[in-house]
Formats: sequence, C-alpha cells, structure tokens
Amino acid sequence: MAKKKDRQKENKKKKNKKSDIKAEAKIERKRKKKSKGKSYSPSNDNFDGGGKGSSNTEKVLPINRRRIGLGFGLILILLFALIIRMGYWQIVRADELRIMATEMQKVDFEIDPARGSIYDSRMNVLAESVTEYELYAYSQQLYKSTDIKPEIKASILKILYEITGKSSEELHEILSGEENLVLVADGLSKSKVDMAREAFGSNIVVKTKVSRYYPNGAFAAQVLGGVDATNTGRSGLEYQYNSELAGVKGRTVMTTDLNGDTVSNSSRYYKAQNGVSIVTTIDSVIQSFVEDALETGMKQTDADAITCIVMNPKTGDILAQATTPEFDPNRSNEPVGKAEQASFEAMNDREKSDYLSRMWSIRGVSDVYEPGSTFKLIAAAAALDSASADDNSSYTCTGGIPVGGYTLRCLYTHGHEDLKEAVGNSCNPALAQVAMDMGAKTFYDYIDMFGFNDKTGIDLPGETNSIVKDPETMSIVDLATTGYGQGIAITPIQILSAINVFGNDGILMKPKIVKKIVDEDGNTVKEFEDVKVRQVVSEPTVEKMKDIMEYYVSDAGGTTAYVPGYRVGGKTGTANFVEGSRYSSATNTSFVVMAPMDDPKISMICIVYRPTKKEYGAFTAGPIVKEITEKTLQYLGVEREYSKAEENKKKENQVKVPDVTGDDSSVAIAKLQNAGLNYIVMPETGSDAPFIVVDQYPKAGSKAEKKSAVYIYSE
Repeated sequence: MAKKKDRQKENKKKKNKKSDIKAEAKIERKRKKKSKGKSYSPSNDNFDGGGKGSSNTEKVLPINRRRIGLGFGLILILLFALIIRMGYWQIVRADELRIMATEMQKVDFEIDPARGSIYDSRMNVLAESVTEYELYAYSQQLYKSTDIKPEIKASILKILYEITGKSSEELHEILSGEENLVLVADGLSKSKVDMAREAFGSNIVVKTKVSRYYPNGAFAAQVLGGVDATNTGRSGLEYQYNSELAGVKGRTVMTTDLNGDTVSNSSRYYKAQNGVSIVTTIDSVIQSFVEDALETGMKQTDADAITCIVMNPKTGDILAQATTPEFDPNRSNEPVGKAEQASFEAMNDREKSDYLSRMWSIRGVSDVYEPGSTFKLIAAAAALDSASADDNSSYTCTGGIPVGGYTLRCLYTHGHEDLKEAVGNSCNPALAQVAMDMGAKTFYDYIDMFGFNDKTGIDLPGETNSIVKDPETMSIVDLATTGYGQGIAITPIQILSAINVFGNDGILMKPKIVKKIVDEDGNTVKEFEDVKVRQVVSEPTVEKMKDIMEYYVSDAGGTTAYVPGYRVGGKTGTANFVEGSRYSSATNTSFVVMAPMDDPKISMICIVYRPTKKEYGAFTAGPIVKEITEKTLQYLGVEREYSKAEENKKKENQVKVPDVTGDDSSVAIAKLQNAGLNYIVMPETGSDAPFIVVDQYPKAGSKAEKKSAVYIYSE
C-alpha cells in the first residue's frame, strides 16, 4: 500500500514538472511573437518595437542563471586554490627553495691537505705526500653546445689527448654525457693542467689531490703501515698518528649561473691545514742491516716468517724493526711476489681480508708466543736478586727432574752445574729447580716487575696482552715449566724490554718509536722524552747477568752470535707450538742479544717462526743476529778490542777502505771492487742512474773484512 502511494506521488511530481515546462515554452513563444518584426539598432542595446517610447530587455532564464553561478563559483574556488598554493611555495617553503636554488648553483670542491711526512732519526724521508691534479670541464660550454663546429670539437679532443693521453672516443663519451661538470682525467702533473688552463680558460676546473708515497718501497713496511683510498691511516705509524699526520681539509666554494659560469665575487676559499710530521727513532742504516739479514735468513731456514727488533737499552728507542715476508706500502693491497699474488687472487673475500691483516700486522708487538729458554735469563735474575740463588748455588742434571707426578726432560745430562753453567747449558731441570726454590709468589712478583703482566705502551697499534698464570692457582708443574719459558705467552717487545734492564742498571724503560713531532718548517711541536718505568733489579744483579749472558755467547751454546773484538751477550730459545691442548713438532726459535756488554749500545731479539731447514735458535737466529750486531756496532763507531788470537786472524782478512766520498758513483764502485769490497747504495732506488757519493760507511781509512759491503749514500 505504501509503495503504491509513493508511486502516485512520484507520478504527480512528474506531471507538475511537465506542466511547468509547457508553461515556460508557452511564455517563450509569446515573447518571440511580440518581438517579431522589431529592429535592433547597433547604436544601443534597445529594440525598436515600432511604438512610441516602447523598449524591452531580454530576460535570463533560471537554468542559465544557475549555470553562470556554478561556473563563477568554480572559477573562484580555483583562483583561491591557486592563491593558497602560491602562498605555500612562496611563504611556507620559501627558505627550503632558496637553499635548493643555492645548492644547484653552488660548486664545492674539497682541498686535500698535505699529509705530514714520516722521517727516520736522521731526517731521511720514509713516507711523504705528493700532489696530483684532477681536470674537470664544463662540457656544455666546452664541447656539447650546438654553436661549436665539428672541426673545433676535433681540435678540442686533440688537445685533451695531449694532456690526458685518453683516446678521442673516450673523451667524446666523457664530454657528451648528461652532466655539465665532468671529470676528464686525474693523476695529472702541474704542467699538464697548466696547459689545459691556457687552452680552455674558464671552461675547465682544476682540483688538487694529495696521495701517499713511500720512496723506499717495502722498507720498514710494517712499522710505517699504509693509508686507504681516502688517505686515512690504516696500519702502522700511519694509523697510530693519523690525527697528527692528516691535517684538516680545505675547500673552494663557487656560485655559478645557468651556463655554469662563476658569478662575480661569489668564490670563497678555505685553506687546507697541512698535517704535522713525525720523526721516528728508526735508523735507516740499521734498518737496512736488519732487512738484509732477514732476507738471507729466510733462504737459509725456509721459515714461515722472521721478526727482528733492535733497541737502545738505555733509552727504550727502537732503532730498527722488520718482519719478513714484507709488502710495499705503495701497493698495500697486494702481496709481494708472483706466487703469493696468484695464491691471493684465488682466495675468497674473507680469506683475502685475513691475509692482508696478517701482512700488515706488526708481529713484534701483536704476536704472543712461548719464549722458551730466553726466559731463563728472567728466572736467573729473579733468583739472584731475591737471594734464592747465588754464585755458590749448585744443581744436578740427570736428564730430567720429577715434578708433580711428571718428569720434566732435558736434551742432555749435564751433571753438577752452578747457575751460570745452568743458563749456559740451557738446562731445563736446573731452571725448573730455580723457579721452585723461589716459590710462586716471589717469582711472579718479579715477572710483574719485569713488565710481563702489562702492555709495554709502545706507540704502535695492535699491541697484545700476554698470558701469565695466576700464582695463587697455578700448579707446581706450571711453576717449574715457567722457569724455562713454557706455559707463559708474551710478546717479542715485552721480552726485549725486560732484557734491556740488564743494559740499563736494572731500570725498565718504556719502548718508543717516535721521538718528536715537527711542523712544516721543521720546528718541534712535541718531543717524547725517555720514560723510566721502575727499578726492577739491583746493579749487582745486573753485573752478574751481564757475565752470564756474555758467557753464553763466548763459551757456551750461543757461539753462533760471537763477533770477534766485541763483547756480545745473549740467550737462545726454542719452544714448540701449541696446537689444541698439545705441543706440536713445529717450533719458534729465537735469540736475544746485547752488545757490547761492558757498555751496551744495542739490544736485539730475532724470532724465526716455524723453520724447516734448521732447528734451534742458535742455528736459525744466531747467524742473523751476528750479522746485524757486527754491522751495527761498526756503524755506531764502537771500536773492537781483540784478543791476541783474534788480532792475528783479523789481520789476515782485512783491507783498508778507500775514500769514495765526492766521487761519481761509477768511480766509487770501481775503487771498492778493486779493494776487494762490495757496495750497497743507500737509499735503495732501484735505478742505475749515476750520482755523486755524499757519504760512505765504513769511513775512508778504516779496516773492513774482505768482501764485506761499504754503504755509499746518494743525495
């Protein structure tokens, strides 16, 4: 019923609507009929109806009125929206747009500072910065513009080829890209970029780039370290002193117009602050002695690696430090040698990363190892200083000693021996007894005093903590084996610093490798003083230890390091590698040396890792330390004091060194060869170009053994 009523209402509405439409149509017909025959005057908007004073205005229909209102409203809405949008961009985001416009117009170049140099102790350059140039071009103005004729473009490519060495095809591809400011070439010399400036004027931009250069290649590689692609220190001294060496970057900021031209007075220049330089304690001559001896040692022992450190025992200065195999810091991401490079290329990324980390590491401070018998010097000194042993102490070696249910073995049966003889014989049972006689508390107090519980504080990265057992929980077997250097793991720099105590009146020194920092003009910015850590043992103990060390080299197991005319002291060590929970057959062999024992000038440790051709420290490291000791003492001007037997032998095998200073290198070499001597050019450049000899060592008139090398120095 309700639906029916709704339909009736709807029909009624439709009828009414039709009636309205008919009424409107009827009215329209009448209006047209009335206006029929009337004329329109162009001079006004009135119709002439033919009757006097008669006029009428055309009416706007309601439907058209609605349409006009709707259109006008829509225009108002659009206009309002446009005003709002313009206000949003010009008021709300005005600052952001201003910044964006400025950034689009701004050209910002970083200016690399000159990284500070690294010098040896004689101010010879070990690492320096060299300036290279990058050439940028505004490609639109220089090449892409349609106004530039093809023959002009060809001429431009020819000039750029002469400057960059790049082909026309390569240059065309660079200059035809979408970017306006493009890098054309890098690594250019100043003369090349000057040529570009003269040829192209404001259409090019030159940016300087400072790169790192190591003039001596692999010389002292691990100590110097290297830098990454951003010229940031990555290892060695480059890493340790990066903040001092790096300096502060500068920049050039320019505002350009639509065409890329610099807007007048818009250029701002912020000067780079160059880094300061560091002067090391390294003596390049001694460093070369070490590296030469290590290279020979690798051939003679076929070891995995060899590490050597030479120090001044009185100051703690490191005079030389090297590890072989080495690497060239100029190409620090590559191993040295074709075989190593081929093996490296076959590695995955993880293996390559591990390989490079080992190659860059400074094993003298980062590796821990069991020192073996070199540690017997520490046990003997502790026993003498604590009065648990003296000159009258006696020990009996039957080939072994029972301790805690185990038998600790010795290589030989030494019978009765005093402490000096026990160290000379490198007797394990005797030194085990020395440790047990002291007791854990006393022995480990001295171990702590010698610095084995702490890092030395050497100014090199990667120093590792030692592994020393707690005396309160250790077993009697642990105490006994520590007496001869097993069951304790230390770093090479720790054992050498401890041995230095015997060359410095019982005082432990902090080791260092940088002695001062200097500015661009050579003025000292900071100086590193010698640091005394503490008094470890008394001077009487020191004198006894000097006697024990010299006895070991002159009359006992260390004669391979004996140098005629010099009082050399030392001790060898051989310790097996620990693999898992057991000792393997592979060994580390070592030799610690000090000379001359009456007034020590140098101390040294040499460690040969996993030798295969020879075994025991006396035969692996002995010849190496002997060569370095002899050359270094000669270089330092330490006079030999020969016995009569040594004097007679010396005269038979010595020649007088000729004076070659000031000579042309070819003349100098001929003189030396005629005298039966060899020569080494310093610094090593790998070039055969002639030079004037500015210095020599040994000096003219001094005596040298036949076939020994004389060092001749170029500028």
